[in-house]
Amino acid sequence: MNPLYEVTVGRGEDIRQVISDFILAHDWEEVFIVGAVGSVIDTAYNAPIDNSIPMNLAVTEVPGAAEVVSFTGEVMKRSRMDANLAKVYPDKTSPLFVHIHASCATGDGQVRGGGLVRGKAFRALRVFMTPIGG
Repeated sequence: MNPLYEVTVGRGEDIRQVISDFILAHDWEEVFIVGAVGSVIDTAYNAPIDNSIPMNLAVTEVPGAAEVVSFTGEVMKRSRMDANLAKVYPDKTSPLFVHIHASCATGDGQVRGGGLVRGKAFRALRVFMTPIGG
């Protein structure tokens, strides 16, 4: 069984960047994100708007603070990335492909989510992950 690792995203830190930096520091090829506990602020999520492949995505902004309800995903070196996903996520600024599905609940009881485009930790976010593959 692969070990479980924890990284804490501190208040105001970029979630995707902290996760990426942690994975790069460990020189892992691929990682499964098991879950996370904490709060987020100023997030954005994408989700398909129709049934086409490659997907057409819409972005939902979630301003302000919210509690994480779900958080799971995969992170891998770009060379391991599926060709269809590469068409949908053309950003090549990171050597990693960060593919996180998350949802959060706002103070008014609304739950929003999808593919995590951006966001920061509000108080803190503890992310649990395990390396997989080669």
